[in-house]
Amino acid sequence: MKGGENIVRKLAIRKTAGLMALIMTISLMLPIIAYAAGFISFEYDRDSGKITAKVAVGSEVYSENPGQPVWIKILGDDVTGVVYATYRGTTKEGEYYYEISVTDATYAGLNEFEVELYYGETLIGSRKHTVQQPTPGFVYIPPTTGNVVKANPDGTVSASALKAALANGSATVEISGEVAKLPASALTGSGVVTIVSPIGSYELPLDVLNVEALAKELGVSLDDLLIVVTIAEAKGDAKTAAENAITAAGAKALSPVVDFKVEVVSGDKVLREIKKFGKFVKRTVKTTAKGNNPQGSRIVGDELQTVLTKVGEDEVALYSTTNSLYAVIDVPAKSFADLVNHWSEKDVTKLANKLIVEGTGAGKFEPNRDVTRAEFAAMIVRALGLEATEKAPFSDVADSAWYAEAVAAAAEYGIVNGYTDGTFRPNNKITRQELAAMVVRAQKLAGKEVVLSGAEVASLLSGYKDAGKIGAWARTELAAAIKAEIVKGRSSNTIAPTATATRAEAAVMILRFLTNVDFI
Repeated sequence: MKGGENIVRKLAIRKTAGLMALIMTISLMLPIIAYAAGFISFEYDRDSGKITAKVAVGSEVYSENPGQPVWIKILGDDVTGVVYATYRGTTKEGEYYYEISVTDATYAGLNEFEVELYYGETLIGSRKHTVQQPTPGFVYIPPTTGNVVKANPDGTVSASALKAALANGSATVEISGEVAKLPASALTGSGVVTIVSPIGSYELPLDVLNVEALAKELGVSLDDLLIVVTIAEAKGDAKTAAENAITAAGAKALSPVVDFKVEVVSGDKVLREIKKFGKFVKRTVKTTAKGNNPQGSRIVGDELQTVLTKVGEDEVALYSTTNSLYAVIDVPAKSFADLVNHWSEKDVTKLANKLIVEGTGAGKFEPNRDVTRAEFAAMIVRALGLEATEKAPFSDVADSAWYAEAVAAAAEYGIVNGYTDGTFRPNNKITRQELAAMVVRAQKLAGKEVVLSGAEVASLLSGYKDAGKIGAWARTELAAAIKAEIVKGRSSNTIAPTATATRAEAAVMILRFLTNVDFI
């Protein structure tokens, strides 16, 4: 019997030793299992939208780019959300340990969703979560907070959140990077989406997009279409060329050179870039330095082009009809010897410092010299920062003429019409009624149209004894210019519609209309 007992005792000891070895092995593995890179635990309360999780980031991933944010993206039931994690320490196995906790009604009522775990922009884990189905008849409507929508770190934006924000007529999308990826399905109405980034902002008017027509034209489902807005610092050769252009102009940069871009994207393909709009689009650029004479500039190749500018405390608003590279520059102050004590000195100098009007050389402006139609077209186009995409439609405007592009832009935007015989007559001296008509059309393009009835036109012109000299084609526009206080009489009872206009008169009329539309 003792021999048998010894055998049993030895077997028991052997089994116990094996069990202890197994337990020790498991205990050694526990920290590694508990803190392996990815999700450690995940809990979700459907009623409140509360999400809690514990996650870990592997040391290899962390060491490649230390200090990146850890965050999860929740995807499900037309809801996209982002929650950032809080660092809790490092495990003895070298993993970086984080906790996540949020209670948000946006995530309430989800039936099935996927959670992706990111370290910076690197996807390091994902999981699907299924919960009990809701009671019949339950409809989930994601709430909104005002009209502000936060983009995910990769620039994606929730379609439902954006659409809900736009129900109020406008929405602000805040991005932490360089791009906003706007779902076209949320942009079918009217309104404005303002994208705000760390270096600037961009106002995108939806009426210039017509995303439904775009989708149809490009043969893509609206649900598969994105409008991608980029606000990024220029890089490489483009940045170098822009900086050289600023230096060559004797100016100093007060901001980074910023590339504003709007693209129509499906999947990973850019189907179209939208460069030109039929209206002025506002963008802002954060300034990094102060200047005596700040001015916004569009940079095309090695050329600086003036754009309408409003200077704020730490940012500058730029108004333009096209996308390109933009910067805020400090322009050397201008002065003209022949403007001293002239009635237009203050106004002309202001426009010159905005790079809207130029001198004639040798430090002179020649304020009393008559202006040709081509010269004024160039002045108004420079004032508005317009670019032509087509050739001038007039038989007497040669492509090689110095004014060809300016006249083409003025015609393209409806500021000049030309004559019935198809000519523009660029070298003719401009009359006051022609100048008034051009300025009123420019003001309309800038968003402020003066609409008058026939009776109002007659009333506004009745006080001038030479009103009978006004051309039939010019009566309404000249009356609108008087109403807007762009044009004033040469005396208390004469308007001088057929008299030629001087350079000083032309400059002052431009300043008045820019002031009317709050662009200066």
